[in-house]
Amino acid sequence: MSAPTVHNPTNFDPAAYEVEDYLDNQPPAPYFADAASVRAHAEAVAAWKANMERALGADWRRKAFHCCHCGNGRVRYITACLHRPTGERVVFGADCTARLGFNDRFAFKLALLKSKAEAGHARLKVWQARTAYLEANPAIAQAVEQAQAPVHARNTFVQDVLAKLNQYGSLSERQAAAVLASLARDVAAEARKAVEATVVRGAAPTGRTTVSGVILSIKTVSGDYGDTDKMLVEVTGTRAKVWVTVPGAADVHRGDAVTVTATWTVSKDDVSFAFGKRPILVSSTPAAQLV
Repeated sequence: MSAPTVHNPTNFDPAAYEVEDYLDNQPPAPYFADAASVRAHAEAVAAWKANMERALGADWRRKAFHCCHCGNGRVRYITACLHRPTGERVVFGADCTARLGFNDRFAFKLALLKSKAEAGHARLKVWQARTAYLEANPAIAQAVEQAQAPVHARNTFVQDVLAKLNQYGSLSERQAAAVLASLARDVAAEARKAVEATVVRGAAPTGRTTVSGVILSIKTVSGDYGDTDKMLVEVTGTRAKVWVTVPGAADVHRGDAVTVTATWTVSKDDVSFAFGKRPILVSSTPAAQLV
């Protein structure tokens, strides 16, 4: 490096320097969310090293932390300059940069570097908080892994809440409980589907006839004429299924046994499924009274 007296305040001549770049002496902070982020961090560090060498030369490690103007040997945010008379790359610390007023097309970059560094530090703090939270809550740690399974692929609620975990580093007790319950429902639904696939169902009713069965579910459906309650009934004996409007003001619920007269049309895709029209409730028995 050139003699210190060339760059110190006594002999300093701003016209002798050309700004090459503004740099951050600290490499990108690690943020290891997954394998992709590990690779991205390694690539970012390699790019940072290449940038430091481009701006300061092969001996950038020796120069990077030393301000040639004030002598501070622990500067972080630096201005890399070409000293025209000697052709040497030299470093000015952020404080000296601000005081000396290097103004050119790179002038905005110092503030940008500081902003990125602060954002990276915040992400790292959140990730550390997330790691500590998962260590203290193994059920949620397991849920994070479980949520990647195909059975939960359409569970946007869980994905959204776990995204908040990545954003804030923890979940509230209610959020954690809701995630576990939602994943459990997915598993239960998948188990029901597996059982359903083994059930042998007979032909669904057709025409105007009366059927008896148990209500599997009731759902409110919106249409051109307002909301309508529909029920899915498993027919006694054949185990066929029918989908029909809940008759009139009938007070029925999931699990109740019902007898309904309606006009049935068999589904084109499934002979064990029929749609009902103009239903009349013949009788109903609450689930609690069924033996």
